[in-house]
Amino acid sequence: MNETTEVGIHVSGDAAVLTGDRALLESLMATIDVDSTRASRLGQGSADLLAQATGMAAVATAIDGSWVQLTAESTRRLAELAEFNLSQDGLFSGVFRGSMGRIDSFAQFTRGGINPVAMANLATLTATMALRSAVAQLEDLAEAMDVKLDRLLDDNRAKALGDVQGLTVVLTRAFELYEATGKISETAWSQIAGHATSLAQASSHALAQIDTMTRSLNTKSLAEKSAAAEIIATKELRSWLVILAAAQANQQRLETLELVHVRQHDLEAVEAHAAAIRSAAANRSVAVTGRIQELVDSLTAAANVSDFNRVRSPQKSRILLDSAESAVRLVGLFAQIYGLDGLTTGEVERESWRKSLTDFAKTTTTVVSSGARAVPVGIAKVGGDAVIRVAGQIEAQRTNGSGKVESAVSHRDEVEPTVSAKGDAG
Repeated sequence: MNETTEVGIHVSGDAAVLTGDRALLESLMATIDVDSTRASRLGQGSADLLAQATGMAAVATAIDGSWVQLTAESTRRLAELAEFNLSQDGLFSGVFRGSMGRIDSFAQFTRGGINPVAMANLATLTATMALRSAVAQLEDLAEAMDVKLDRLLDDNRAKALGDVQGLTVVLTRAFELYEATGKISETAWSQIAGHATSLAQASSHALAQIDTMTRSLNTKSLAEKSAAAEIIATKELRSWLVILAAAQANQQRLETLELVHVRQHDLEAVEAHAAAIRSAAANRSVAVTGRIQELVDSLTAAANVSDFNRVRSPQKSRILLDSAESAVRLVGLFAQIYGLDGLTTGEVERESWRKSLTDFAKTTTTVVSSGARAVPVGIAKVGGDAVIRVAGQIEAQRTNGSGKVESAVSHRDEVEPTVSAKGDAG
């Protein structure tokens, strides 16, 4: 086995692939504060791509490789060590050299000096890294949501997407073959080439389910809003978020394998194809952010329970608020793991029943008749059904402008939410 004292590195966004001498790999990861136990093995295909791009092709079959996720601190330390600045698109390739297991020098490779073959290799490598990140995010999401991914993809919801599990198995096998060999055989390609439409439909279907949840909250009835929010929080949202992520990861798998196929047949077309893949991924992210933002907005709007509704229906109000908080928390996890730009989540405002009662009574004093103006003064001493009847009478006369307390109608009439959502947890 030929031994080398250098490490090739390619950085794309918050991910990096490393290949070279194992001792130097460990040294570099320790230096940039990356946990080596969380590094995953780099497939031979990716290792070859990196070695060729960084001038290590002669030892490509005799070196180890790792794929690591970078933190902001890791990226900062890497920049300090190498004394380079990442390009605006987050791409960098180069070689660290060292001796006796320690990094001692660095050589930078600029994009302008790389030949078309190496450029195609790097484009393919970057797409592969993006896919690895997407799969890692999917696994993190499933863990955060406490969902068993294999079971979820086998249930009736996933089957409605067009057998997502079957597509996942086929695409995963094809990608593993590519990782092992650096190529995609025509047999493997023929098995996956026709799946683009199915995967696009699967993503659209998952997004449609998000839309359905949003629409279910667009009702004036507190009882209906409460029931809809509870179903979203306890039964639907976590599953559909993970299924959506799985559908999107599969789309990225297929696009990466398409790029590998193009690289084998038309090197000059790889860069353009890679740019199209990046654009498609960005468009999917924008679409997901927009649809989920609409759901969050509907959840926070529904949770803005009026004082009257909170006083009249405390149990339904509590269910609505608890469910909205839980659903927004799930969305927050999704946004954090996927780094969705521009997504803002509202803070669900909570208030005690008695404070709502007092606030509601105070807001009605200006429209209550002189005989009813004494209600706010003693309302805190009233309890049970009597409070509900009084609140209903006050709300009824306030909304119809009669200036007179009428018969209790609180079990029938409801008002629109008036409490504003606040906060930005994007």
